[in-house]
Amino acid sequence: MEERKRRSSSRQSRSTGSARGARNNSANTDNNNQRKKRKKKLFYMDKRRRMLAILAAVVVLILACIIGFATRRNGSEVLVNGESAGVINTRKITETDITNNVTALITEQVGTNVQIMDDIKLKGVHVSAKTQAVAPEAMFTKLRDTVAYNIEAYAIAVNGNVIVTLPNQEAANTVLQYLNDKYTPEGVENVSISYSEDVQIVTQFVDTSTVMTVEAAENKITAGETVTATHTVKSGEYLQYIASSYGMTLQEVYELNPKLNSTPNIYVGEELTVRQTKPLINVKATVTTTETETIPKETEYQYDNTKSKSYRKVVQQGSDGTQQVTKETVYINGTLDSENNVSSSTVKEAVKEIVMIGTN
Repeated sequence: MEERKRRSSSRQSRSTGSARGARNNSANTDNNNQRKKRKKKLFYMDKRRRMLAILAAVVVLILACIIGFATRRNGSEVLVNGESAGVINTRKITETDITNNVTALITEQVGTNVQIMDDIKLKGVHVSAKTQAVAPEAMFTKLRDTVAYNIEAYAIAVNGNVIVTLPNQEAANTVLQYLNDKYTPEGVENVSISYSEDVQIVTQFVDTSTVMTVEAAENKITAGETVTATHTVKSGEYLQYIASSYGMTLQEVYELNPKLNSTPNIYVGEELTVRQTKPLINVKATVTTTETETIPKETEYQYDNTKSKSYRKVVQQGSDGTQQVTKETVYINGTLDSENNVSSSTVKEAVKEIVMIGTN
């Protein structure tokens, strides 16, 4: 009996455990299904969000491309000294390209090298159908006729200071040759020309208004410049004499020396302000000449006390010699400045003459 009870109890326990296990399995299955559903739902939600994000990015990119295309800098605005000169329809050109092309056009037009003085800059801009843009070549032509430029000229400089500017080297050489010819003494040979100052022909870029004609340059240099100087009164000088010696009138002397209006008398050692013309270039003409000169003979006297005082006899006949003397004569602006012997050579020796004289 007890055995049957234990078996019955055991069967009930197994039956209860089976039922409980079945319920647990069912619950686990439901939980797994729910998790799978949630994961699947989250996956699709994430996928949707990613798709929306990608779509939004594509839309933004397309809009950016449209805006960029509509506003892209496909042209260049040309600025001259900060002011707009117009727009060209390309970005494939640089400021250097513009400067070089315009310089070449102006050089061809004026016939000498030029230097553009205006500041040319480029600024990228968008060129639309409404923009009045031109080709680069049209802009080059426009700038050729509007920009400021200096031309290459040839200047005569004295001690580093430009005194006249001429259009070309030939003109500058012509001016200097004019001065050389003007201050070369007539009828001389073997003359060399130099200058008291450092005179050079130099190139520089200048405004066209400063370029002179050959005639104007010659007149300016020969006229010289007027400068003031100090004159110290010497003995015997008087105001009219001093004024005349400087090419001035008495009135001009009074104007430069107001103190003379009250005391017109002058005294030795007094300093007066005068005005004089100073040459811009001092032309130095050195004339070299060779002359034959006589070397005078020497006479030697010998005495004989056996002869009377009236006795006189040439015991050795003497003769003059000759020599060649080379001289340099220097003229400054046509006026004699100095004359020097630079060398000499004997052609014929002088022979001493000996004379015997009686002393008795």
